Amino acid sequence: MNFHFNNNSNVTNFTAPKEFSLHYNQTEEVVKKVAFWLIIIVGFMGNSLVIIVVNLFQSMRTTTNYLLVNVACADVTTLLFTAMLNVIMRKNGLVTSKALSSFLCKFIYTNTVAIITLLVTALTLTVLAVERYHALVKPLILSRRLTISKMVYVITGIWLAAIVMVTPLFATLDYDPNRRSCSHGDADYEMMIYIDCLIVILTFVPFAVIAFCYTQIIYGMYYKNTICGTKSERSDTREEAREKRKLVTLLILLTIVFFLAFVPYGALLIMQVSNVKHTPTYLRYGSQYLTLLNCSVNPFIYGFQSSNYRLAFKFLLKTILRRDVTYERFEMLEMRTRTSSRTV
Repeated sequence: MNFHFNNNSNVTNFTAPKEFSLHYNQTEEVVKKVAFWLIIIVGFMGNSLVIIVVNLFQSMRTTTNYLLVNVACADVTTLLFTAMLNVIMRKNGLVTSKALSSFLCKFIYTNTVAIITLLVTALTLTVLAVERYHALVKPLILSRRLTISKMVYVITGIWLAAIVMVTPLFATLDYDPNRRSCSHGDADYEMMIYIDCLIVILTFVPFAVIAFCYTQIIYGMYYKNTICGTKSERSDTREEAREKRKLVTLLILLTIVFFLAFVPYGALLIMQVSNVKHTPTYLRYGSQYLTLLNCSVNPFIYGFQSSNYRLAFKFLLKTILRRDVTYERFEMLEMRTRTSSRTV
């Protein structure tokens, strides 16, 4: 999917003078550019803060936060490659070198890297849901719990699985000198079926698993009171119960926002590989901005729902702005986050 903006606007006012239409199109283009780069910059800075926070504070190094860092890394990768694509496409398309054009077709112009990162996010959110399910609904089955020592293998496995699933696209995509564009060659039909199946499976399967896990968690929290309630198998304090509920709310919000952005993107991708000539403009631009917004809004969800992230973000911003942040304040913040992290 190409995340560049077409300079030829589809908006035409047949009753207005030509000068007015030209001015309107130029204004629209400027607004799109500003919005695009604002989302990119804010998203890059926000996700970078998430990565720095978890690495800086030892108390934040939990299994859940490591998985959230994986989501942040995927978001940063999506934003960087999208920005790279936008810059390169404004340099007037494919270059003359066939080898370089082939490389750009496989990795840049068709934005296959963004497909990998979206798959990484979907798989990570699924692992998060399963991890919370075992931690809250089945807390006594310790063999199914994720530990810090296992996180390297889990995260590596997620990225490898996403890359393997997109490998057929890398293998078939190439520069077609006759069409002067990127093409799957003789495998167009096979790739159309493959991508259709990939999008459908990776929409419904993760959604079904995540929905089951969070439904069980919510049922145990608010109806059976077996989680964070009087019937809980371990007596949680009021503060611990509140932190667990806030964490579950954070993960549910994260998942909802992702699927709201992923479904239009998947629909557009299916239409593109199916060679649909007239893609609705609202779907094309809507999926582009929704995907970028999804990558940029996640740090705000963390800060809104998690007091630990909120405090750590404030600390880092004060440090960046060169305010008076002493080592004692750092230790105090570390103790506060450590106390909250024990509950999740």
